[in-house]
Amino acid sequence: MTTTPAGMYLTVEGTGPAVVLTHGFADDSSTFDHLRPAFSGYRVARWDLPGHGASAIGSQPSSRAVAMTWLDAAAIAAGAGSAVLVGHSLGGYLSLCRAVIDATGIAGLVLVSTGPGFRDPAKQRSWSAFIARYADRHGIPQTARGTAEQPDGLVLEGLTRVRVPVLVIVGGDDARYHAGSRIVVDEVPDGELVVVDGAGHLCHQTHSDLVGSHLRAFLERVSG
Repeated sequence: MTTTPAGMYLTVEGTGPAVVLTHGFADDSSTFDHLRPAFSGYRVARWDLPGHGASAIGSQPSSRAVAMTWLDAAAIAAGAGSAVLVGHSLGGYLSLCRAVIDATGIAGLVLVSTGPGFRDPAKQRSWSAFIARYADRHGIPQTARGTAEQPDGLVLEGLTRVRVPVLVIVGGDDARYHAGSRIVVDEVPDGELVVVDGAGHLCHQTHSDLVGSHLRAFLERVSG
C-alpha cells in the first residue's frame, strides 16, 4: 500500500498492463471489489478521492484540479506505459476530464454510470446545489465536495478531442445518466455504449458478471 501525495490512499495490485480505478462521490475504492475477476492479469491501481474512504482531505480543499493531480499519481503508481482509466459516476467524469485535458499515457476509458457535465451555467449551479444536498445527507465534509462540483463545461466541450477508445456502460434504470452516456458516445471518435437492462446506478455491483465481461473484452482490445 502507498499513501501519496499528502493524505491519499492508494493501492496497487497485480502485474500486467496498467488499469486505474476511480470511484464515485460519497463512495470509496471498494466499490470495484465485485469486478476483481475482470482485472486478472493486469496491474491495478485504485484510490480514494479526497475526504472519502481512507483518504484524508489533503493539504487543500478538494477540487477537480486536485483530483487530476491524485489521478495522475495513481497512473504513475500503476507503472510505465499507457493505462486504461476506469471510473464509476464521478470517477468516470474525472477520468474523462483527464483525457480531455491530455490523453498522453491513456490507452482507453471505461465510464460506468457517468455524465460529461453541462454547458449551461444554470445547470452547472443546479448540479452543484444537488451535490451539496447529497453530501449533507451522506456526511461528506464541505472541504471534500469540490471534486464533484461543476465549475464549467470543459469536459462536455472537449469530447471530440478524446482520441482514445471509450466504453460507456449505463444501467437501463439509471435514467439520470442516459442522455449523458449517449452524448459521450456520439461525440468521441471511438465510443461504444452498453446498456445493462434492469440495472441502476450501481450496475457494476448488481450485474458484475455482465459488466465485467464487457470490461474484460475492452481491456484485451486496447491493452493488447
